[in-house]
Amino acid sequence: MRIALALVGMLVMFVVAVGVLFLGVLGFTPVNACTGTCYAPFMMATVGTIVIGLSAAFATWFRALREPRAYWSWIGTALMIALYLVSLSVAQKVL
Repeated sequence: MRIALALVGMLVMFVVAVGVLFLGVLGFTPVNACTGTCYAPFMMATVGTIVIGLSAAFATWFRALREPRAYWSWIGTALMIALYLVSLSVAQKVL
């Protein structure tokens, strides 16, 4: 049961990561010439999502092939959604 839960969690995390990356690139790419803080929401949404996804996948499957830690993929999904909401908040203040 844990393997199925981990696989479903990884699938959900992948779908959320693709959505956050798409919306992050679409919504936070600066259109005017800027330096510094205007790139913060873009970098949060792109780099943060990749780091969270890789970390959660590693934590789920590393040395746990018989009994994966299924909760890490769901924690990664929640962190990606929270990161996107925080980057939206930062974008409202910076852009």
